[in-house]
Amino acid sequence: MVNAYPQSAGEPSRPSTTFHSEEDSDWDAGMEHDVIALLEENARLRALVVRLSDLVLKSVVDQK
Repeated sequence: MVNAYPQSAGEPSRPSTTFHSEEDSDWDAGMEHDVIALLEENARLRALVVRLSDLVLKSVVDQK
């Protein structure tokens, strides 16, 4: 890709900038652990929903 506004001969070249910085690498350092913990909590909550649903269904059947 060609730069639409080429650098003129008298301008000093600028270093290329990146959007990744040292601070960003620390931000997501524990992300994998957090995702695993979230998935485990999700599994526990799903199991509780199943148990609660079973209790509700048994209660409804017992009332009939």
